[in-house]
Amino acid sequence: MARASAKPVPPVAVPVVELIKAEHRALARVIGAMQALVTRWRTPDEKPDLDLFAAMLRYIENVPDRIHHPKEDRVLFPAIERRSRQGGELIAQLEREHARGGPMLAAIRTALERLRGAEPNALEGLATAVEEFAEFYWWHLHREEEQLLPLACASLTDDDWHQIQAAFGSNTDPLFGAECAAEYRALYERIAELSDRPLKSLVPR
Repeated sequence: MARASAKPVPPVAVPVVELIKAEHRALARVIGAMQALVTRWRTPDEKPDLDLFAAMLRYIENVPDRIHHPKEDRVLFPAIERRSRQGGELIAQLEREHARGGPMLAAIRTALERLRGAEPNALEGLATAVEEFAEFYWWHLHREEEQLLPLACASLTDDDWHQIQAAFGSNTDPLFGAECAAEYRALYERIAELSDRPLKSLVPR
């Protein structure tokens, strides 16, 4: 699908667009930290911090996959489909990609447990699963930011954006939100430690 013609983000849409992009950046940062950990574990005598990796994986399972994506599926996508004839094919593709996320996360968890059990070639299996997930999500987030959001800005009404903002603002990311939940604070600090550079710029700016 061709990208929707460029148009400034309507003022009423700014809070939603910025929130979606912030959630994308949070996900990209966690995935990048997972990649950084796996790379570090290839160093001789480096002991894998499997609990830290498991905490990052739980974040992706519990926040983007169970909060962010359902809001898109139930609120944003239907609104675009009501207003635009161009969005059906793109939205169908994005919904299929959302459905793929769960099995890919399950593959990472299985690979992690194999590493925890010291099975042969387990680290390479985990590295492959993480890289496949990262590549998959790069393209997914790229499609959302370069195709879906411009289409939304071109087609949705002010009332649509108010309804979407109410749905998207009903919960915040407990890891990177303004009020960082206590149980995620230590994880945030470890991710920041791994983030001395932009972690594989997954999200187009």
